[in-house]
Amino acid sequence: MKKIALDTFMDFRMLSSLTFSPDGSKLAYVLTEIDREKKEYISRLRLRAGDDDCSMVSDGKIGEFFFEDNEHLLFATDRRDEKKKEKDTEENGPSTVLYRLPLTGGEAEKAYELPLDAGGFKLLPDGNWLMTGEISTENPDLYLLDGEKRKKALKKLSEEKDYEVLTESPFVFNGRGLIQGKRSALFLFRVKEKKLRRLTGKNTDVGTFRFHGKEVYFSGVNYRNRRPNRDCLYRLDLETGKTEQVLGPRLMIYSIEFIGDVLVVIGADGKRFGDNENPCFYTFDTQTRELKLLCEADESLGNAMLTDVEYGASRFTKADEDYLYFPALDRDGCKLKRIGPDGVIETAVSTEGLLSDYDVHKGNVIFAGMFEMKLPELYHAEESGARCLTSWNAEVLKETYVARPQPLQAELDGEEIDGWVLLPEDYDPQKKYPAVLDIHGGPKCAYGPVFFHEMQAWAAKGYIVFFCNPHGSDGRGNAFAYLDLQWGSIDYRQIMAFTDKVLEKYPAVDTERICCTGGSYGGYMSNWILGHTDRFCCIATQRSISNWVSMYGISDIPPISNFEVCSADPYSEKGFAEMWDVSPLKYVRNAKTPTLIIHSDEDHRCPIAEGYQLYTALVYLRVPARMVVFHGENHELSRTGKPEHRLRRLEEITAWFDKYTK
Repeated sequence: MKKIALDTFMDFRMLSSLTFSPDGSKLAYVLTEIDREKKEYISRLRLRAGDDDCSMVSDGKIGEFFFEDNEHLLFATDRRDEKKKEKDTEENGPSTVLYRLPLTGGEAEKAYELPLDAGGFKLLPDGNWLMTGEISTENPDLYLLDGEKRKKALKKLSEEKDYEVLTESPFVFNGRGLIQGKRSALFLFRVKEKKLRRLTGKNTDVGTFRFHGKEVYFSGVNYRNRRPNRDCLYRLDLETGKTEQVLGPRLMIYSIEFIGDVLVVIGADGKRFGDNENPCFYTFDTQTRELKLLCEADESLGNAMLTDVEYGASRFTKADEDYLYFPALDRDGCKLKRIGPDGVIETAVSTEGLLSDYDVHKGNVIFAGMFEMKLPELYHAEESGARCLTSWNAEVLKETYVARPQPLQAELDGEEIDGWVLLPEDYDPQKKYPAVLDIHGGPKCAYGPVFFHEMQAWAAKGYIVFFCNPHGSDGRGNAFAYLDLQWGSIDYRQIMAFTDKVLEKYPAVDTERICCTGGSYGGYMSNWILGHTDRFCCIATQRSISNWVSMYGISDIPPISNFEVCSADPYSEKGFAEMWDVSPLKYVRNAKTPTLIIHSDEDHRCPIAEGYQLYTALVYLRVPARMVVFHGENHELSRTGKPEHRLRRLEEITAWFDKYTK
């Protein structure tokens, strides 16, 4: 059989942005693949009607899209090369170009050019749109200017491009860079006049929004200096333009949806389990402004099961008829669930695997998923189960060995630890094999029985690969996911207990040739392992945290989230000491294990200084170390980074493993 190689991911096709037409007769979606020659992602818009599935736009640069009606699509695209785009933006400012595509045949034609970065388009019953757009608090009406006035304003901005005056916190975000003075504003676009109208104040940052009749409800915060970590709910009258706050900053609002006339608010107050608390479902009475608990479900909303075979946008919530649909991670997989006005939650699609995107129309569900160790495909939900509709990736793994995850549980601290083991082809228990422990990020994420390319590539090279979901992982409720002040304690002990269980169950693992790797939280835990045990022959730590003290205030992780690792004011002696106590760098003098450090210089989640500090310490202590810095990449390098960078990262890690296991 063929083997999965380090570059096999370049042959995968990924599905996203599933969207039904208004009448439900068609489904549009985005198909993304990698052009090996150009070394870039190519995204194409496709349309499915019945069993017919055809390409509608193939220029490879599809952005957001929406149905204008049952027979026309509007989609955003940018057909300029990077140099021209950069020059045009400097001279003319940002823009969003929308093309109209007739679904009955014919070429797409340019329909609208909006003078700002726009998205989140929602079609109103009168044919106009609501959308969000990025504005600057310094010049919130730049989009209104044209001619010499616009050029003059842009020239002033260009003259200031080498400077940044910070007056707000947070001021940075991963994948966006500096966000000082930037807000997501709500806009109304009048189609006939081709006119934009900003509906929200210059200091208001809009989150999720939904319209109902002549009113728009949206979550957001209004701030000038320090962004609150709780959201407000606002009501906006489309006829008068008047906006009023109808709910104060009580919740972190994940989403709002109307089920008929009932406004459902999905949010968490964080009082019991901090800022990562699973949200509850509330109803908001639009007349009395009373917020009532609808369902205190301990659901892990969203898609938190990890893979490196996803690309593109995915849906969070969707109201359909008498239900609100949402993805939720359970212990054995990501499912599609729904809740009605009675507060009862039902499972609409039950799968042991990954449901990455979906849409629903009058109870008809089509979704993209990865099941039974297969790559992404479209599925139709039916009473008898899920029927596969496509075969985009059928040939990629044909006659190829794919390691099946062998479930394995360990137990410690009164908790079961779910995990899995991948075995090489023709595994022989009488032989000895090198192994890799792979630790997931988050920590409020999870691994599962889903295809993960890097793990499969290592199994194909003869490694036994094992991974688990220790305390802090998602899919098992708030209490299990809440680490509080236990970073580096209960999670570390459980990972080590699972490692011991793997060695007990699979004595073919060579205990002298076990490697360790992980990214983000997994990088933090790899660093922690470095200072607390020398049982691993080598470590590859990625986009990691090494020092909580230096992390504070320079990351897009809100400063208040540091209270998950310290119980006191971070600027107090007690708070400082507690942050240092859970910092891997404190224990670096114990380090003996050869360590590879992978980091990106535009990572604003776990800034590159965290990697530099660890590298410097290891070199000083004469521990074998190597650091690879990826320019122009951020925290998402392993999933959405440039294809050649993703390959180089995997080559570096694999070469490091090979060096210390041969």
